[in-house]
Amino acid sequence: MSITSGVRKALIGGLCLLAGATAFSQWPSSNVLDLTYKTQGTALPVAAYRNMSTTEFRSMVRKAFQESGFTFVSANAQKDKPTVIRFELVVDPNTEINPTILVSIDESLLDSRKNCNPCFLRFTEISNEQEMKALPWMMQYKLTSLLLPAIDTAYSNIELTGRTHLAPSFSFNYKSQWKGEINLFGNSYIGISLPDLKERLINAYRSAGFTPIENDANLKSSELDLIFSFPIDPTKDGGAIYKLKINSQFDANGHCYPCEIAENYDPYQRLPPAGLSGVFDRATLESRFSAARSTAFENMRIDLESYLRPRSGFTVPTKLAPLGSPRPPPTPIAVT
Repeated sequence: MSITSGVRKALIGGLCLLAGATAFSQWPSSNVLDLTYKTQGTALPVAAYRNMSTTEFRSMVRKAFQESGFTFVSANAQKDKPTVIRFELVVDPNTEINPTILVSIDESLLDSRKNCNPCFLRFTEISNEQEMKALPWMMQYKLTSLLLPAIDTAYSNIELTGRTHLAPSFSFNYKSQWKGEINLFGNSYIGISLPDLKERLINAYRSAGFTPIENDANLKSSELDLIFSFPIDPTKDGGAIYKLKINSQFDANGHCYPCEIAENYDPYQRLPPAGLSGVFDRATLESRFSAARSTAFENMRIDLESYLRPRSGFTVPTKLAPLGSPRPPPTPIAVT
């Protein structure tokens, strides 16, 4: 078998292996890791190495992950299949789930001296993902902030240690995954009661020119909508509907742990006819709405700053479209 043919078969084997496994990029969007770990092209190897023994190759990978904080668990080697090395990141041996990751290496292509020709390093997967997905959001945030930097460090160690053995036709195909704290839904707050948070949000928007619309909200619910009206014609009742959604989890004292706030309004909503007297008000609607929205977010930022989830920041989301824009046509379904 030629080297080229062998490489092709090894790559195809990796595709088949990963097709049957669950990688980070396949996780549902209600999971923190799905928002952060977005490796593209996970079916392709991270790197390929030559002129080192399989023992040296495996030792390099194992040492890199151990030096970044992982504990070696096992290495499962099977004939004509990638070797899967299992590591665990011990966060708290008494109370918390410890992330367990799988690192696949392909050592099936060897030269006459049993050296890599080449050996492939692949991306990391997580084996106890279902347990992690079921954790409270604050625990997911904590584990993610420990796990992703540790994985990045391990790959950085491998890139540095193995650079003299990197196959000339391959580059090191890994980009750091940790981009800092990212919230699941929106600005994230802890240590405040949901009724207090609701009242502060209503005040922030009322003082910016929005009119709250009362609704029967369950203040113990994990999801809560706050509904406002924004005047289209300041001299008339009624207006455009603006909504906030609060997604909440609570600590033992019933305080937010966290509560996260996201906009949930339709910028394409159908607005009432302007009429002759309302032409100017309609023409200025978007500029007035944008200014009022910015003021509301600034009010929110100032009033709730002390309750922001640690290490997270306050953000103002980008608008999908100007208020009252024509609704775009549905995206055609691709036919193959």
